[in-house]
Amino acid sequence: MIENFKKRIFDIPIEDRSSLLRAFFFFYFVLCSWYSIRPVRNEMAVQAGLENLPSLLSIVLLVMLIANPVYSWLVSRINRNKIVLYFYLFFILNLLVFFFSWVLLDESWKPLIAKSFYIWCNVFSFFVVSIFWVSMINYFSGSQAKLYFGIISAGGSIGAFSGSSIARVFSTQVCGSVTLSEWGPFSLILISVFSLSIACFLSMSFKSEVNEKEGGASSESLPGSAFEPITEIAQSSVLKNLSLYMVLWTGLMTFGWMIALGIVQEWSTDPCERTAFFARIEQIVTPLTLICQFFVTSFVLRSFGIKKVLIIYGFILFSAIYFYEIYPEIMTVLIVVSILRTFEYGLSKPARESLFTKLKREQRYKSTVFLDTFFARGGEVMGSWFAAKGALLIGLSSMGATLFMIPFAALLSWAGYKSSKLLDE
Repeated sequence: MIENFKKRIFDIPIEDRSSLLRAFFFFYFVLCSWYSIRPVRNEMAVQAGLENLPSLLSIVLLVMLIANPVYSWLVSRINRNKIVLYFYLFFILNLLVFFFSWVLLDESWKPLIAKSFYIWCNVFSFFVVSIFWVSMINYFSGSQAKLYFGIISAGGSIGAFSGSSIARVFSTQVCGSVTLSEWGPFSLILISVFSLSIACFLSMSFKSEVNEKEGGASSESLPGSAFEPITEIAQSSVLKNLSLYMVLWTGLMTFGWMIALGIVQEWSTDPCERTAFFARIEQIVTPLTLICQFFVTSFVLRSFGIKKVLIIYGFILFSAIYFYEIYPEIMTVLIVVSILRTFEYGLSKPARESLFTKLKREQRYKSTVFLDTFFARGGEVMGSWFAAKGALLIGLSSMGATLFMIPFAALLSWAGYKSSKLLDE
């Protein structure tokens, strides 16, 4: 496997090395921007109360329902090589508005700003990453994706480690101890703004190479209506299977995460300690994911195939939920979350993105973002509502609720199998 890694690095064509390096650092700064504020988002979920989380996620879903047609409408009217730049600048403006609102407004506004920031973070995290991958799957070909997406993902993992490390230093050494903490967790927004600004600069060097090869001018906007992603999904069996897959994996993941948050809440009542714990998880996940992306991802995708990676996810997610039930300890959360996220970022995400390269041009820009945002958030809403309310309403015990997930895990594996049929087209 080491020899395979060396061959991948040193046998990269000279003409691809520059773009691969830029993509590596592009994703580094995208995820550094997100992960510097992600532990804060998780802490706010605890502070808001787990019983309120389904309502907040439902609002997120509503925002996604509104935002996706707006995104599709804008994409249909602007130069597609400027899509990343324009949307990232919009997110930077949002971050600055949150920061100055927190600093300048009085205490009575803080609860509303905090809840709004939690909702916004859930929208931001999906759009900022999805739009990045849209630029990648339109720049690199399908064959290049299998070779390079693991390396590009590794750049994101290092960025995630950098961002979470900054967050942990803040929560353990700054939070509650110096003047900076008067700004609270929103101090980390400045790091996020800086990182996303560099990502904007790097995005300008990526033109839509794949689309040019398909015969389109790279400067063109994309045709279609604001609701085209919905009609595309309704008419395409492949996109329907991918939609089902997105809903199920995020639903199962969120159901497990709600259980994990309850364990964390019982473990500590100190916000700084909990924020540090969430950041510690990210610091563990990142090097594990990095090792996976450099040494395992390409090997697994080429040797075992994308299909097997997609199919096995259902078993892995159910196993995680089961371990939460039988060992409800803080170390269980640390270990299980670390394994789940390593699999997601190291194998599942690159597998899905490689699959997306097989879609048509308009589907890559619009439908994939709709899948990664609306359907993913829809799964989160269903998973959170069932964890908070649904199990009690139908009279299930905690173990009963866990076993209730078995058919959904099996359906996820089936959807993964059906989605992988796209590779045969």
